[in-house]
Amino acid sequence: MKEKFEVIEIENTTMVLKVNRSGGCHSCSASAGCGTGILASAFGHATTFNKPLEPGVAVGDFVTMQISSSELFYRAFQLYMLPLLALFIGALIGVELFPMNELWQIGFGSVGFIGALLFTKYFLK
Repeated sequence: MKEKFEVIEIENTTMVLKVNRSGGCHSCSASAGCGTGILASAFGHATTFNKPLEPGVAVGDFVTMQISSSELFYRAFQLYMLPLLALFIGALIGVELFPMNELWQIGFGSVGFIGALLFTKYFLK
């Protein structure tokens, strides 16, 4: 999978890249019911990250990079499966701590799910 990234900043030996995620989601008529469209609106439309500086690159240039299928699978796991697993683990903790109170079990599951979403958004790049 290849994608174009814009160089928005250069710091010593690092370049800061920005990519516009899900650019076509806003024009698609199914974006309100599509998982990618919903996640794009929840997590923002642009992602920035750091990569080692390539020779001859300046701010404002576009760089084409390729992501391996294993990296793509790993990122998809982080985005889709991690929150789901956290939901089930939170619910299981709730079942162990409060076996007779379903409200607490749902609460622990919800906290696990929301915690995983926030962790994914702010700490996994």
